[in-house]
Parts: sequence; structure tokens; C-alpha cells
Amino acid sequence: MNKYQFKPVIEINELQHAVDLQNKIWGNDIVTSLAQMVAAIHNGGCVIGAFDADRMIGFTYGFPGVTSPLSKPHLVSHMMAVDPDYRNQGIGEKLKRQQREWAIDQGFEKITWTFDPLEIKNGYLNLTKLGGYVRTYYVSYYGSMQDKINKGMPTDRFLLEWDLMSDPVVNMGTKKERYSEINDYPLALDFIVQHSMPISGDVAKHTEERIILVPVPKDIQTLKSNSFELAYDWRMKIRQVVQELFSDGYILVAAVPSEYVGYYILEKE
Repeated sequence: MNKYQFKPVIEINELQHAVDLQNKIWGNDIVTSLAQMVAAIHNGGCVIGAFDADRMIGFTYGFPGVTSPLSKPHLVSHMMAVDPDYRNQGIGEKLKRQQREWAIDQGFEKITWTFDPLEIKNGYLNLTKLGGYVRTYYVSYYGSMQDKINKGMPTDRFLLEWDLMSDPVVNMGTKKERYSEINDYPLALDFIVQHSMPISGDVAKHTEERIILVPVPKDIQTLKSNSFELAYDWRMKIRQVVQELFSDGYILVAAVPSEYVGYYILEKE
């Protein structure tokens, strides 16, 4: 029996709980209003909530999108939030699985969403556990944001693509086994990790390696609170390196944790 309940949310009072949860996590800078969610639900979108009895402890919110006039509509998963009191229990992963089931029932073949390249925990969930991939890097995607998580940092984002019926998604978890031996792959950067600071960051041009690693801070929010300058330096270095690798034909396929830093794994397309 599941400890928590997961279900689509359509009632106004329950949608208001999603707005309240945003306030709790991001402060007063609410990204998605009640009116927006109501409009999306009535036009092909969906809010899925996670509940502990009557308390909403998480939600994911998406709406239909197209990338070109000739492309098939896909679901844009604009936001996911989990109450800080309930984190590290797999609730985010379960919300995404529920969202996938709903999307398939509605005829969608793909879900996309963005996440911060410096948030390696999100990368591990999105890439390694859920089976998504990234081939697009957006510079300052949301412009300047003033909430307590993003304030002061350029809002660079990865675009995660989740092909709902692909082998890595249908067989979630296989990437964890495939990319477990990170020491087998060369580093893309000449990074010297000392006090969580990247000292140099030039990526080798036209590398011939099929699989390479890019290090990233283990906990960017703690690093920001200890030294914003170092966190900002990581932002600029990761931006430079990943954009160059994408232009050289690499795709971001997985993320793995390590003792002092995390690693993104990129593979030749």
C-alpha cells in the first residue's frame, strides 16, 4: 500500500494548495498562479498532486506545447515541487511517473522540462533515474529572478527531453547500471577541485572520446551561501564547457553522484 496518494488535481481549493507550496519553497515570487493552472487544466494541461492525507506535499504541473508548426504536440512539464518536510522519499520520481502515465493516456509521446545545470540532484533524477536526455542549453532562460533560490545567478537551464516510450524510459534504472563506473571515462575539463572551485575550464576542442565527464558542485545551494563568487564561477565554466560539447555532437545522458562533486556524463550522438 502506498504511503502517499497521487492524483490529478482539478478542484480550486486543492490548486490553491499548490500555490501555497510554491510560496513555501520559492518565497513570494510565485511562478505559476492559480488562474494559470486552471486555464491549463481546461486546455489540455494537468496538475498532479501528492498528498499525505489531506495535505498536499508535492505537485507537478504541465501544459501542451509545440516546437514548430510541423511538430507533434508534447507536454511541457513547467513545474514540480516537493515540500521540504517530505524530500528524499522518492516523491518527485513518483510524481513524474504519474505524469508520464497521464500523458500517455492523452496521446503524448514526449514530455520536456527545464532544470538548473548546477543542481546535480535534479540531474540524477531526470537523466539517470527517469531516463531523459539533454541536447539544449539555454543561457539565462528566465532572465533575472528574485526568489530565494535563483536570486543573483543567471538562470541558465538544460532542456530535458523525455521520450515516453523509449527504452531508457520504459526500463527506468538501466542507466544507473550502465554508467556506474565513472572512473572508466576521461574528464572533459582540466578542473582542479579545491574548496569546490573550478580553477580552469577549457574543454579540449574536437575531442575523440566517445564518453566524457563534466564535474559539477555536489550542493550548489550550500556553495552559494558559503561563497557566491565560487558558485558564479562554476556557472560560467559549466556554461562554456557544455555548450562546446553540445556543438561538437555530444548529448547529456546521465548524472552520477560522487564524494566531493557530481558528474554529468556526455556521449557522442
